[in-house]
Amino acid sequence: MAFVLIAPGRASADIVARGVHDGSLALGAKGTPYVAYMHGKSLLVATRTGAGRWHAEVADSVSAGSQLMAFEVGAAGPVALVLSGDSRRLNLVRKRLPGWQTIRLNTKLAGRGYLGWPGLTLDRAGLPLVAYTRWNSGNFKSQLLLSRINAKGGVSTTRITAEGFPQSYVPPPAEPVIVGGRVHVLESYGYRGTVATFEWFPQKHTWTGLGIDAGLGDFPLGPVFGGIGPDGYLHAAWTESLIPLASAPVTLATRGRISDSTFILDRALTTGLALTGTGAEVAANEWVSPDDIGVSGQKYLWAGTIVHRRSIVELDGWLAGLAVAPRGARDVLLGGAAGLNWYRSPRRLTTRVTIEASDQGDGTVDVSGGVSGVGSGKVVLYRERPSEKRVAVATVNLSGGAFSFVDDAPVVRPILYRAVYTDPRTGIPYAALLREPITDTG
Repeated sequence: MAFVLIAPGRASADIVARGVHDGSLALGAKGTPYVAYMHGKSLLVATRTGAGRWHAEVADSVSAGSQLMAFEVGAAGPVALVLSGDSRRLNLVRKRLPGWQTIRLNTKLAGRGYLGWPGLTLDRAGLPLVAYTRWNSGNFKSQLLLSRINAKGGVSTTRITAEGFPQSYVPPPAEPVIVGGRVHVLESYGYRGTVATFEWFPQKHTWTGLGIDAGLGDFPLGPVFGGIGPDGYLHAAWTESLIPLASAPVTLATRGRISDSTFILDRALTTGLALTGTGAEVAANEWVSPDDIGVSGQKYLWAGTIVHRRSIVELDGWLAGLAVAPRGARDVLLGGAAGLNWYRSPRRLTTRVTIEASDQGDGTVDVSGGVSGVGSGKVVLYRERPSEKRVAVATVNLSGGAFSFVDDAPVVRPILYRAVYTDPRTGIPYAALLREPITDTG
């Protein structure tokens, strides 16, 4: 089954899937963007066929609660990993002629067995390499595996770790990386106050683990991303939990002759890693929860964030994917109220929006800020609260890159504000979400 999606004309901004808020982005050899996403009980893969035009195919029917875990496009076409809702069945779905092929990767698990977040890479022929862990919730022991899938669909699996090492409070996420023609595997785990990440590589008839990061923490959150950059170094990014500090820092690690790692965000979920000639760019999503501002509900406010060295750029919505396109362009996949949106910027994203707000003591709130590198244009201001629909309160003009507005009607508090500047050339919504709410006491 296939669909053709035609998006309305806004420069370089396409709606890929309405009503869908998360997905994965990958580029073909010539820079053609592909997007995989779940809709109901279907896995769909959409290909951009022209300006504002996407062709979507149902790649597989899945069980309720299934999640898209990884997505790549290689010489043989798109490949996706899908994990069942109970985290006990891992399927690989790939494009074949004709149609699509689904391959189960893991063998049957014991009663307390679960699978960790898997990682996917493709060799030069487009054949998949999948790394994942089997994990026992009773004793926290794990086993790291690497599966190779041949052209006919045969699966050959290698056991990397044995005897339950490492133990982890959550199923360890894994990521395969091709290093000098050989497959290495990244694995992150957390146990007894330590979070560590290993790079496993084949050595003679066994596998050796090299620690690329270790420190105090609880456990990893979500996937591990990794790859070899143009500098020849291994780069990896992931999120880990620090429950006592109520934080979830994003770590960026680099391994050349030595390993180096640093926290680049205090609290965010990592969703992508783009490797460029000027360094790694990490895609993540910061958040404000209902508990953060003292309101009820379960839905969060998300602020998509791209980190490159000391540059931090915020976007309006959930940042689902980031990729380096031909000639130094950047592709962005962003989830918002309308659905899943794709954007292409001719260069690295550098526009930064700032926002400040203060109670004036008379019931009004002064909101101000700026947009770096932009002298004129318009900024839309929103009032926002987690679990509630946001309200646009004003569209203000930039003057010398700055804006200001007095909101005289914030009847409900606590309240947050978000400023959104939409680049007229690309359609990319740059934003700044206020982190500290305006309360009844100011």
